[in-house]
Amino acid sequence: MERTPVVLLVDPSEEDRNDILSILSGRDVEILPASTAAEAWEMSQSIDRLTFFIAGIDANTGSDVFDLRDHLQSELGLFAGMFCSREDMTEFYPRVLDHEKLFFKPVNRGILLEWFDSVAGSQDSEEQDPSPALTSDHREHGPVSSPPPEIETEPASEPPAEPLPSVESVPVELPEDALPVGTRLGDYKLLREIQRDSDFALYEAEQTSIGRQVALKTLYRKHRKDINWVQGFVNEASARASVNHPAISLVYECDQEMGVNFYTLELVDAPSLADLARRRSQMDEAEIWKILEAIADALVYLRENGMSHRLVSAQSILILKNGEPRIANPVRGRGDSLSADEERTQMGLLADAVTPFLHKTGGDPALHSLIDRMGADRIDAVNSIDGLKRALAPVDPTEGMSGADIAKLNEKKNNTTAILVGSLIGIFIVAGAIITFIVSSSKPEIRNLNEFSKVPAGLFPYQDGDEIEVEEFYIGRYEVTIADYAKFLDALRADPSLKAKVSHPKQPDNKTSYVPEKWGELYDAALKGGKFLGGPIDPNCPVVGVDWWDAHAYATWQGARLPTEQEWEKAARGRSGSLFPWGDKIVPANFNSGLDHEANETTEEGGVDGYKYWCPVDAIDADESRYAIVGLAGNVSEWTATWDAHPDSPDKQVPLKRGASFATQSGFELTARRAGETAEERNFLTGFRIASDVPDPNPLSQPVTEDEETSGESVTPDEGMEEEGQPEETTPENPVEEGSGAPAPSEGTPEEMEEDPFAAAAGEDSAMAPGAAGGDAPEPAESGTPEAPAE
Repeated sequence: MERTPVVLLVDPSEEDRNDILSILSGRDVEILPASTAAEAWEMSQSIDRLTFFIAGIDANTGSDVFDLRDHLQSELGLFAGMFCSREDMTEFYPRVLDHEKLFFKPVNRGILLEWFDSVAGSQDSEEQDPSPALTSDHREHGPVSSPPPEIETEPASEPPAEPLPSVESVPVELPEDALPVGTRLGDYKLLREIQRDSDFALYEAEQTSIGRQVALKTLYRKHRKDINWVQGFVNEASARASVNHPAISLVYECDQEMGVNFYTLELVDAPSLADLARRRSQMDEAEIWKILEAIADALVYLRENGMSHRLVSAQSILILKNGEPRIANPVRGRGDSLSADEERTQMGLLADAVTPFLHKTGGDPALHSLIDRMGADRIDAVNSIDGLKRALAPVDPTEGMSGADIAKLNEKKNNTTAILVGSLIGIFIVAGAIITFIVSSSKPEIRNLNEFSKVPAGLFPYQDGDEIEVEEFYIGRYEVTIADYAKFLDALRADPSLKAKVSHPKQPDNKTSYVPEKWGELYDAALKGGKFLGGPIDPNCPVVGVDWWDAHAYATWQGARLPTEQEWEKAARGRSGSLFPWGDKIVPANFNSGLDHEANETTEEGGVDGYKYWCPVDAIDADESRYAIVGLAGNVSEWTATWDAHPDSPDKQVPLKRGASFATQSGFELTARRAGETAEERNFLTGFRIASDVPDPNPLSQPVTEDEETSGESVTPDEGMEEEGQPEETTPENPVEEGSGAPAPSEGTPEEMEEDPFAAAAGEDSAMAPGAAGGDAPEPAESGTPEAPAE
């Protein structure tokens, strides 16, 4: 007697439950739908048998679902099971039984019905002799593991006519060429496409089991039946994996999943020499020597180990945070190394890679000479790997000499030295006095910190909600410094017409000066490397005492803009959405925060991160995001282009800040949003950085050089405000919502700030709740609020 199959369907998604119900609607079946394992257990109490168990699982519900299955089997006996998910199910493999199936969502209609009919038909025809697959003790077989690879890693000596049949490990169709971002290959999830051509694609991926970011290279599925393509790909992976040199990136493993052959490589999270050259970064000549030595050693290693490889260029030479160079693995396979012509080309590429970082004047003549000779057409050219090694490690002139000859040579040198020493002692005494005077009176070095970092287009997890798309943009690698802002003020004095060009259309009429709070005192102390409000300061520290209008004006003068808060957050958190630039766990020593702003029983002032107040914008290397952007976690909070409702006054629109400051004591996560009290708010905890849609924006004017007579160091607060017509009151009433009764800016008057300049730290740096959409700035009010820049 035939019995109607009973299906227990468990899935938290109503849409996915309805899909299964629709697929099985044409079958004679009794279906019990439930949204949770607990609800399904209650339903199961009313039945005495179960034919099918169909469940949707994810990281949060999977364990409960498998526990439910085990309880049901102890109560009702064995039944056919199917589990489906949109996520990687690797972690549940040990709990899947031999006769059970795994499917990716959305479940394929034909495959589901084929499985359903095969199990139902088997039970109908063998009612008295149930299928061994369903009656044998599941504990005999135990759990299954990850599906085996489709192809052998070693090619057969005589490939069959169909050497690589298309056998999918799960019923999901993938494209024949590049894979979409989000695809899962075994333990890996594709996060971002790095590059592709007609046969291969390279991705940034996450190894989900251990949370490791890797580079993942795929061979397109269209080649999966061609043993020559597959074997060539595997040979490349094998050769690369055998490389063991400290200057060459690693290869981890080679695998195949769903017809896709792939292997994973070390993802070196560092800029290339080409990136640094575009940013106009500077480099010590000692670092250049180190780069050349490391690459020469790597090239010799590849040659001696019989590795065929691509030429090494500026794009493939990566510079780690500690200054060590790393070459993106260039190996193609085993075979002949570079020919003589290729070695000459290689020398030219290396010279081109380091030339942008040579000092134009006063540099090391030996280094300049070597670079000029590399890949050149001249009699003393360096056109081979061995020639480069000799140039980097010159032969000892005493090599091959006898002990007596070496002694004579040393005696001759000593006599010559004695003659010179006597005549130079007097000169050294005088020179020493002069040098001491110069050093003691020298100003701090002003570094070139006006660089941009590229943030690629793509999705990222914004706030705690869904992923959002952000277009490609460029953002200041560092916060704007005191020295750079001084050039802006110099330009305004040299060309008064600039003021109208940089002002925001909604800027209040009484906002007539872009001179920061206490600028004369701050700038004078910075130039001397002195103290400001009790804290050490130099020109490379972030400019502070600026309001939103000041930040907007400076950005406009640079041909740029302020970043939106979505752009700021992506630049800080990266594609992975980490809570801090370095990961998800707070490391107090990695950023300049308020955890050591005040001394306590266990901590001295500045005892955690090294700074009580501001620090130079490039001082803490650990506070660097994956896009080489520094200081996003701490130092000073930063104005953004985004406006939103004030958390205490929902009808009041204010500009938002992001990032903690040196006085912040909580809310350090990169998701924290901070509201300004007004656009006119000025304090010494807030600065800014700029952004652009292009890598090299065009400033409205060139900065005035230091040797011109107009210089920022000569401006005092009174002089600057009088010259530009600034009213005596420096904290005007809120022009954004006239008559709204909104509180005055929290930083207080200049007199109050002088007494306790950081009294408002807790209020100014307190985090606000995420916005409902977490994205676009709302339309500002008509009573003087600026229109939010387009995002």
